[in-house]
Amino acid sequence: MAKSNVYLNIRKIRELKNLTREYVAEELKMSMSGYGKIERGEVDLTVTKLMEISKVLDVSIEFIFKFDVTIFFNETK
Repeated sequence: MAKSNVYLNIRKIRELKNLTREYVAEELKMSMSGYGKIERGEVDLTVTKLMEISKVLDVSIEFIFKFDVTIFFNETK
């Protein structure tokens, strides 16, 4: 899977859970700008940081990797 999808998925999951960047950054004990860089894919994520993010978002790391926002919008006829 493309590296950028992981960063995009983190943002999408955060938004779907109605969590602010401020909240997530605070929970991770990091600056807002530092967390913003993660969501934009401007920094490489460590496994440790990914584990911390998954705890804050209350999802598994596997869910972050496999998350596909289109599943919420697919209609079955």
